[in-house]
Amino acid sequence: MRKPARESAAGQLPLSRGQRICSQIRHTFENWFFKVFFPGQLIRKKYAFFQRLRQGDRSALEIISRLEEIKQKNLVCDLEYIKHTCQTLDHEVQGLINAITAFNPIKYSLLQNYHRKYAFYVNLALMEDRPEPGPPYILPLAAELSEDLAGGKASTLAALITAHNLPVPPGLVITTRAFYQVLSSNDLLPFIQKQLSRLSPENIDNLPAVSQAIRKAILEADPPQDLETEFKNSLHRLGIEAAPLALRSSAVGEDIQASFAGQFESRLNVSPDHWFSAYKEVLAGKYSAHAIYYRMSQGFTDRMTPMAVLVMPTIQARVSGILYTRDQNARDQAVLYMVSGSGERLAAGAAYQEQARFDIKRQRLHPEDEGSLLASETLRNLFLIGQNLAEIFGTPQDVEWLVDHTDRIFIVQSRPLRMSAAEPAPRSDYPEDSILARGQWVSSGQASGRIYHLKESGTLSEIPEKAILVTRELPPELTLVLSKVHGIIAEHGSPACHFASVAREAGIPVLCNVSKTSEFENGQIVSLDTDQGLILGGRFFGAPHVKPETAVLETPLRKKLSDALAYISPLSLHNPDAREFSAEACKSLHDIVRYVHEAGVREMFSLVGRRGIDSYGAKRLISGLPLVMHVLDVARGLKPDAKSGKAVHLRDINSRPMQQLFEGLASPGVKWDSAVLHYDWMAYAKSTADFINVEKSTQFSSYAILDREYLHALLRFGYHFAVLDAIQSPDAEQNYIHFSFKGGGGNDEQRLFRVQLIQTILAHFRFSVHTAADLLEAAFDRRSAEETGANLGRLGIVLGKTVLLDMRLKNEEHVRSMSESIIQEVYDFFPVQENP
Repeated sequence: MRKPARESAAGQLPLSRGQRICSQIRHTFENWFFKVFFPGQLIRKKYAFFQRLRQGDRSALEIISRLEEIKQKNLVCDLEYIKHTCQTLDHEVQGLINAITAFNPIKYSLLQNYHRKYAFYVNLALMEDRPEPGPPYILPLAAELSEDLAGGKASTLAALITAHNLPVPPGLVITTRAFYQVLSSNDLLPFIQKQLSRLSPENIDNLPAVSQAIRKAILEADPPQDLETEFKNSLHRLGIEAAPLALRSSAVGEDIQASFAGQFESRLNVSPDHWFSAYKEVLAGKYSAHAIYYRMSQGFTDRMTPMAVLVMPTIQARVSGILYTRDQNARDQAVLYMVSGSGERLAAGAAYQEQARFDIKRQRLHPEDEGSLLASETLRNLFLIGQNLAEIFGTPQDVEWLVDHTDRIFIVQSRPLRMSAAEPAPRSDYPEDSILARGQWVSSGQASGRIYHLKESGTLSEIPEKAILVTRELPPELTLVLSKVHGIIAEHGSPACHFASVAREAGIPVLCNVSKTSEFENGQIVSLDTDQGLILGGRFFGAPHVKPETAVLETPLRKKLSDALAYISPLSLHNPDAREFSAEACKSLHDIVRYVHEAGVREMFSLVGRRGIDSYGAKRLISGLPLVMHVLDVARGLKPDAKSGKAVHLRDINSRPMQQLFEGLASPGVKWDSAVLHYDWMAYAKSTADFINVEKSTQFSSYAILDREYLHALLRFGYHFAVLDAIQSPDAEQNYIHFSFKGGGGNDEQRLFRVQLIQTILAHFRFSVHTAADLLEAAFDRRSAEETGANLGRLGIVLGKTVLLDMRLKNEEHVRSMSESIIQEVYDFFPVQENP
């Protein structure tokens, strides 16, 4: 069976070598045909490609800059957005190559090869392994389980059962392969990728809509038949086919590579008959708005965190809670928070009923912490299990546990405890009258900002930057605002909730159990010192301190982007006049963009040769100057009411650069000799025609090709000529003036004197100038519209004042004094403030 042709990154099938040759021959013939028979149409056609080149150049540079900004600032976005952005860049580069190839198909044919090469490497850097949807779909929890199949939570619990014989409930795992099987059999993978590609750094507000669309699609998915059969058989083998079930998330990376605390969902008391609906709800929880945001903020891609689901019989808890094997603010102690019944509300950010502490060195409970929920012996056993877990994993642990009605302890989760690496800030003495309220520590830090009361989760997007957020509880949804706020004050809550782990991970100061929060006014400036549990009136601190290691963290996504940028952004082509400035020297997509831009400008600079163009579409310009000129409007270069007729006046010109040039040419400082009419005298003298009306003929006249922001002019002044190509637009990166000057009626020495004179003047006005014999070439690139326009006007004065001047220049001293005089006159007519 014949393999399908591989598509390029831009979505188009690459041409074969034979097709490329045929295309080049066709383009070459078309160019020749139009040049000979319809040169006006050829110019319009080439200008259309030049416009495409300009637009593509601007778009490509903006995309490259955007990708670099995402990397350097660690901006939050999804890998699918980066892939989509790189595909857009690839499309723009292909468009640039198509545009430049239209000028000369053979000369620029190699660019296609270099483009394909670097686009391939970019795609390779961003590529991820394809998910494997095949078996195994179900695995027993009491087995050696890898994280890539069972996820972080389940693989950890499996190790506690098999290697350490700790009290973990029996259960099974619906693997990550099953997750991909559900997505694959319902054709959801492309849909999810398309939705995630909408999540750019500036479009994080799309999160709710993206989340809703993906969750809805998953919840409507049909069960694969082989998965449903295998699940029921696995329940039967465990003997829990009739028991209510607990389904808990166990994504890859969860609890191990990052906390993902509270980001995913669990379902309790699920009937075995309704397992698939509950299973889909847990899968859909991977795509809640706050879970997506957290995953992106940690630098993980969607494929790096596939969802496995842990299935256990629902244990009716008498007491449940969270155990921290090390207290952030008292590191020689462990602390435990508990509630009656299920601990779902506690983990979700609600208040705890009781707490207990354990002296790690003395291995004993604090006497004052003996409460009513659990007996001292049970509390002590819990703390000892916690110390065992900390030793097993070599780091303090955040442990979820429950105690049933027979006082049996069960561990349902153990993850690394996210603690600040720094010790709590030293205590400060604040004026008593500055203390507005006190609260309980949740996350360490000091910060100041303006109060903003959060009324409901639907208003998260309205929270102002750098606010001190006041909220009722600490739900996981607050993950979405951690990058915006300076601190959080909660009326209720607990240091043991899931959001607390995320806040500590982000370094955002948080207090809970703060009374009378309604007394704070929106906009009021307050300060938090959470290690001391204080809310102060006024501004005592700046932004929350971000740990240096957090700021430069090389996340998986950032690594992929860095690898891709190695083939996108480096620029090795710097000097367009260097011999090495060629298609063969391109080493990145940025190099290709740079090369095509310069090549396009050069092609436009040589757009009209000495032969000129015929009168097709050209109009005679009546300027009041003794200069024979015709203009060709390619796009908005003339005012709409000047379209008809064979002649136009200066007042009809709509082109900004043309207006600026003639502002100089027609300035009072240029004293034109009305008795001398300027056209191509040499070509006229060689003409074999008996009589030609020079003023109406296009054969010997000057030309200007006009757009609103573009000017290409070939100016014939007697025995010399000048070529000018310029863009004057609001975008400084697009702007340039390229100018060439040659010839004259004087002797060789006099022509060189005039070139020296023009070189001195233009160099003074920051043109880069090169000369070779009597040829002068000058450029003024990437400056503002104002600077570009001013130098076009100055160039007009210089051209006007140096007409026939080669006949009069005597020596170098004369050149020096004349250049000083002209520079001063130019300043008289263009007194524009010079930018440094």
